[in-house]
Amino acid sequence: MRFFVNLGVALLFLASLCHANEESFEKQYHYFTSYKEAHAKAVETHKPLMILFVTTSCPWCQKLESQTLKKESVNAYVQAHFIPVFLNKDIDSFPKSLLPVVSPTIFFVEPKEEKQFYDILGYKSAVEFLELIQEANETFMKMHP
Repeated sequence: MRFFVNLGVALLFLASLCHANEESFEKQYHYFTSYKEAHAKAVETHKPLMILFVTTSCPWCQKLESQTLKKESVNAYVQAHFIPVFLNKDIDSFPKSLLPVVSPTIFFVEPKEEKQFYDILGYKSAVEFLELIQEANETFMKMHP
């Protein structure tokens, strides 16, 4: 019996080492984790902010990351047209005017006036998400011809 307990402890330890070496979603996909830094970059580049709000225990947030945001076509479009920000609404600091009601929520924010102009609520498939972010970009372009 003791052998199995020790084996279980060893396997848990090895699993935690493997997980520790994994790069987080926000680092791997080049999302800012600081609203202030992202806002400064948005002002500099004249790109809107795309702020992804998640919570720690949100299964739909994890599904959005793994099945939508990690898709090459989605990430390429996000990186080309927005300054992406990954924030945990329970932990991270951000303007309280942007407080989301549900998770995941994505707010698109005009950089100079810091006003939200578009949002996406809840999980979306990659195809649907790509259509919505293209619509968000078109909205921004109409605001700034």
